[in-house]
Amino acid sequence: MKKIVLVLASIVLFSCSNEKKDYLTISGTVINSPEKTLIIENQNYNKQISIDEKGHFKDTLHLKKVADLASYEENFYGITVGQNRTFSYIQNGFDIELTIAGDDFKFDGKGAQNTNYIKEKLETGSKFMNIPEYFSLEQEDFNAKLAEAKSTFDQLLVKYNDLDPAFATAEKENNEQLYTTLTDNYAEQHNLLKNTAKGSDSPKFNNYENYKGGTNSLDDFKGKYVYIDVWATWCGPCKQQIPFLQSLEEKYHGKNIEFVSISIDKPNAKNAWKQMIADKNMGGVQLFAGTDQSFANSYQISGIPRFILIDPEGKIVEANAPRPSDPNLRSIFTELGL
Repeated sequence: MKKIVLVLASIVLFSCSNEKKDYLTISGTVINSPEKTLIIENQNYNKQISIDEKGHFKDTLHLKKVADLASYEENFYGITVGQNRTFSYIQNGFDIELTIAGDDFKFDGKGAQNTNYIKEKLETGSKFMNIPEYFSLEQEDFNAKLAEAKSTFDQLLVKYNDLDPAFATAEKENNEQLYTTLTDNYAEQHNLLKNTAKGSDSPKFNNYENYKGGTNSLDDFKGKYVYIDVWATWCGPCKQQIPFLQSLEEKYHGKNIEFVSISIDKPNAKNAWKQMIADKNMGGVQLFAGTDQSFANSYQISGIPRFILIDPEGKIVEANAPRPSDPNLRSIFTELGL
């Protein structure tokens, strides 16, 4: 009977020791820094922790549940010391030890695997995160790169085998979703990219309204280089490029190049388009796409401003050319003999 009691007692003690705590402990050292405060925060939480004169800190955090987030999403927090900041994956029950030297944040202790996993995934997996690169590859190379990505990410999950279960599950699902999305969209996206590859015939626009009257099509500019600015009146970065574009137009006036700006504003914004051209004294050829967005769609334009350079034969020189503010653009023009 005495042995049974001892066994039951050990089971109870073991169970209690593994019961998830409703708080997180964090401690560590900030090296060679005058900062006196460490901040842990996300959209729903903010905690300031004092750093003593020797750079040491320690505190207990009672992290809050967020009803509208998945269990793993609520565990992403930023950690800031002065101008240096990193992200972390933390939750109640963890016992984190943190060493900070400038912008180098080293995580150790119970639960640190989660943050270290994310850091290594971003570092070693960065070459797999450029999605357009997948679609630019031919089928055999695409398959090889996708297989390499799978192997890399699978090995990371094996290496970090003590992740928060909800987070590990989400990572596996996200990885599979990435592979599925790439595979399902490869053929369509690959063909689209081939259509806008350097040296290919450029997609065309037809009968876009010209601010000065009449209409223009891309074929109207055959025999000249065409530097196209795809923009909109509501786009702040587009407006920032206007003075640089005006400077280019002045410098290359009389050269064998046409500067064409295509507004992709909504049709009901035509008056705003005309007003901005007048107010900013915009030069070049100013066109309004209206309801016909086929040119922008053919170039898969998802962000503006977007600049495109086409040669006198209507072939693509740069499907994503440097902005007017970029000194590299003038180097390209020089190489083309402009």
